[in-house]
Amino acid sequence: MSNKKFDFLNRLEELPSRLYIILGIIFMAIHTVIGTYTEIKPATSGLLLIALYIVIVGVIFFFSRRRMAIYKEESRAADEQNSGVIAAFRDSVDLPYAVITNSGTVVTVNAAMKSVTGNKDTYFNLNISSLCDLEYQKMIRDSECADEPTQSDGTEDDAQNRSENKIYTANIGSKKYNVSCHPVRSNGHTYYMLVFDDVTRLTEITDLHFAETPAVAYIVIDNLEEIAQYVKGSYRAEANQVQNILKDFAENMDGVLREYDRDKYMMIFDRKHLAACIKNKFEILDAVRQVRIGDDSLPVTVSMGIAITGSTLAEREHDALASLDLALQRGGDQVVVKNEKGVNYFGGLTKSQQKRTRVHSRIIANKLCSEISNATNVLVMGHSNPDFDSLGACVGIAALAMYVGVDVKIVTDTQSPNFLSCTEKLVELEEYRNIFVDGVDGMDKYSYGTLLVVVDANNFTILESPELAQNALRTVVIDHHIKKEEFKNEPVLSYIDPSASSASELVSEILEQSFPAGTLKKEEATVLLAGIMVDTKNFTRTVGTRTFSAALYLRGAGANVEIARTFFEEAFDDYRSEALFGAGVEIYRGELAITTSEGTGSAHDRVAAAKAADKLLTVKQVNAAFALVKVGETVHISARSNGKINVQLILERIGGGGHFDVAGASVADRSLEEAKALLIEAIDNNFEQLAQSGKKSVATPKE
Repeated sequence: MSNKKFDFLNRLEELPSRLYIILGIIFMAIHTVIGTYTEIKPATSGLLLIALYIVIVGVIFFFSRRRMAIYKEESRAADEQNSGVIAAFRDSVDLPYAVITNSGTVVTVNAAMKSVTGNKDTYFNLNISSLCDLEYQKMIRDSECADEPTQSDGTEDDAQNRSENKIYTANIGSKKYNVSCHPVRSNGHTYYMLVFDDVTRLTEITDLHFAETPAVAYIVIDNLEEIAQYVKGSYRAEANQVQNILKDFAENMDGVLREYDRDKYMMIFDRKHLAACIKNKFEILDAVRQVRIGDDSLPVTVSMGIAITGSTLAEREHDALASLDLALQRGGDQVVVKNEKGVNYFGGLTKSQQKRTRVHSRIIANKLCSEISNATNVLVMGHSNPDFDSLGACVGIAALAMYVGVDVKIVTDTQSPNFLSCTEKLVELEEYRNIFVDGVDGMDKYSYGTLLVVVDANNFTILESPELAQNALRTVVIDHHIKKEEFKNEPVLSYIDPSASSASELVSEILEQSFPAGTLKKEEATVLLAGIMVDTKNFTRTVGTRTFSAALYLRGAGANVEIARTFFEEAFDDYRSEALFGAGVEIYRGELAITTSEGTGSAHDRVAAAKAADKLLTVKQVNAAFALVKVGETVHISARSNGKINVQLILERIGGGGHFDVAGASVADRSLEEAKALLIEAIDNNFEQLAQSGKKSVATPKE
């Protein structure tokens, strides 16, 4: 019986008793009037009025009871009909559902729900958790939050969020269901209707489609040509041996391997096999590295780019090629896997070797000159807190733009001590008096036809003006740091070579291929030489034959080593900052030196940390050094290695990066002790991973 009918019948039952009282009052009033204004005896009139009252009350009572019976019969018939309809509807619904209380107690279920849960005799006082593995408390909380009125901002996203019904999953037996929750209110109580949708078959089809999605891989043997310089005779036998390893790898993954160029392969395989490779950290890298060439037993390495993104093979092929390019730019001997969640890196245990040739430099130089000549103006920018390498590379690109005849500006920190020391002679030249601008002026100089050339960095967030880099339509990147991720907007030219000692070395080679003899000014050559000197520690680290060749070109252009050396003279405050690191040095794992400093508040504390890490490498049996310094609310970490430990992989675990033997990281909003704990955790994880896979982080012999 509905609440409205029930209330009506109650009022109908109460109505006669009210009439009886009203009639009694009326008859008493009539009796009083008769006794006052007539000569009829009060007893006679009283008896007559009582008799009349009884007759009227009897009639009212008879008709009211009859009407009450009719209403009750109609209500009972309606309730029986409604109950039958509800029961028929409940049993005819194919989707299983259950109505529960906020404590999870089952109130009712339909026939479909009984069928999927095993046709229990009774569901009285059962909890929904005994029927399926469902987080009903979270569902109830979410449904209540969604049901509450909220302040809308009127946006399309807001409307979508309010209309969205969250779906949860539950397993009943061997089947999987999507479950939706719908609050139902009755008699002042709130119940929750859980509707179960069988998605077992859909899930199986989805998983099958996911597993059989084709993955595309590009594979190259990345160091055969370099090793061949030190090997007498042919190395094709070793190349064929690597090819056999790759064929076995493809066969084990039920894939197809095809060589599209010499020592370059393309492979297609089902995605389901990729999980095993990720689990074993791509052991094929170790298998290939066991192939040795020559008397020095130099290892052969391969690089892979794998993509499982996109909806078509063409898109995956494009992403796989980009991933391979990223692997090579990171130094080779590694696998880069691009999936829907991002990019993952595996390997990278050998130090990259110089792979550039004069032909390659000439191609880059021609392309860069073409891009500059097509621009209305050129802006050159390096990283913030510029060092001599960043400034030297900027000056070199500016010299090239002036030679081509295009207006150029260098965006940098004009108040930086490094800038003031190395450009003192340069700004005396007419061409360089107004060429240096800050980030704000750089934005003013930007227009639709501007070409932005970024040097000594490929992470746009650390540039002197990140906003300028984000808004630039045409960008060129020249850098020697390992590329950590793909660019959001692909540059028109990307020249990233981690095997180079410095960005100044790369720029010097470009200038050598572009300038006629005698074009480069001696002041420009001196700044470029200082850039090479700072990143090679005066030609004692990460130096190859190309490095000396670039230095020889600069020396021939008039670079003055004595003047360049004066750029490195440090102030007493810098010396004191560096001295603070020597107090608390810790030798960790017998071969790692870790030192910390609270800093002096000087802007040069980061430079002092780098110098401290360099100095620790001179200690016997120290293969890697880490210097931590507190600058404001951020702890900066400088890492150096003698080539036996990959410090880049260690610092990448805490958001840093760099080279195999030179890396850095910044940890924001942490104390010095907390940052040190993060570093030690990253070191331990790196060594544990190497130990589990039986790998070593020792680099290959240098040139």
